[in-house]
Amino acid sequence: PSMMWAKSITPTKPNGEGTAEKPYQIGKAAELYWFAGLVNGTLEGVDMNASADAILTADITVNEDVLDANKDLVSGSDFIEWIPVGNSIYAYTGTFDGKGYTISGLYFNNPNSSFVGLFGYIGANGKISNVGVLDSYFQFRMYGAGVCGINNGELQNCSNSSTVIGNMEQGIGGVCGENAYDGIIENCFNEGTVSATVSD
Repeated sequence: PSMMWAKSITPTKPNGEGTAEKPYQIGKAAELYWFAGLVNGTLEGVDMNASADAILTADITVNEDVLDANKDLVSGSDFIEWIPVGNSIYAYTGTFDGKGYTISGLYFNNPNSSFVGLFGYIGANGKISNVGVLDSYFQFRMYGAGVCGINNGELQNCSNSSTVIGNMEQGIGGVCGENAYDGIIENCFNEGTVSATVSD
């Protein structure tokens, strides 16, 4: 059963309406994937909403034991892949409050992709707060980190304890790959491993 779970997650709509008064209440991996699909416009039969508000109601684990004790990727495992919330076309412009909970086991391994993290691209009105990303692995081209690839909005009280590997010396960070325009980052910290692997 664990291997079946690792291979696929069926997005499930969480409770809530995505408004400030009634944000989506995300407490399971399936609900997190649904939220990503909503923001990115990839849910069949559901209109995209890049400004939907959401809160976490529990710690979420997508994959178990992604990293070893040295924060290296555990090889040979069949991890379900993560698709970051928001991208350069549809930036996330809502409010996401982690309420102090964590998200673990995100796996993204595409050295040609950009805008990578729990969130790929946070727009000017987007606000991410009170969430930690743990035991996760992100390999990408540029503009990536544990919490967000690019921030044009606000990041508050967020942390990363994951492995981040960029393939260009541009936009690579622990919590945020690049803080752009008037982006604000407050009280955030990184305990993960960050590196750039640049080939000739």
